[in-house]
Amino acid sequence: MQNSRVLLFLLLLLPPSLANAQSFGLYGSAGPTITDAGHSFAAGAGFSPTSRLSFVFSFERTHLSSRTGHDGNVVSNFRGGPLLLGTGEVRFAPLGHGRVGPFGLAGIAAGVSHPNVNDVFPDRLTNEVRAFFLGGGINVPLGDRLAVFADARMTVGAEGTEGIVAVAPLRAGVTWRF
Repeated sequence: MQNSRVLLFLLLLLPPSLANAQSFGLYGSAGPTITDAGHSFAAGAGFSPTSRLSFVFSFERTHLSSRTGHDGNVVSNFRGGPLLLGTGEVRFAPLGHGRVGPFGLAGIAAGVSHPNVNDVFPDRLTNEVRAFFLGGGINVPLGDRLAVFADARMTVGAEGTEGIVAVAPLRAGVTWRF
C-alpha cells in the first residue's frame, strides 16, 4: 500500500514529457524584510527536472537595522547587521513554471552574521548561522525563458552566541531559464 502511494505521488509530480521539462535557470531577487526593518538580496542558479519541481542554490544577503524599544521602564536593544547565507531550496509549482500560478518552497541555509557594532554592543562578532525556511509565492512567465516572481519566506535558525535568528524577506525577482 505504501509503495502505491509513493508511485501515485511521483506520477502526479512528473509531467508526461521529462525531456521537454528539464531546464537550468538563473534567479535574482530583492525586497524588504517584513518582521524587522531591513532588506534582502539573493542570486542563484537552479535545475528543474520537471516543469513542477526546481532545485535552487542561492547566495543571499539580508541586512536588518538596529533598533531600541521602550516599554515603560524597560529598554530593549536589537543589534541588527548583515546575514550572509548560502541556501538550498526545493520549489514546487503545481501548475508548472510555464503557467501563472503559485509555488511553495522549503530549504536549508548556512552562513555567517556580522552583528552591528554600536554604543550598546561594542564587540565585533562573527556568528555561524544554520537555519531552515518555508515559504511560497507566485510565478508569472513572460515568455518561454523569462519569468517574474514574488515570494515570502520565514527563515528560522541558530546564530552562534546571539541565539536565534528569524528573518522574513518579501522579495520580487526574475528567472531566466535556458
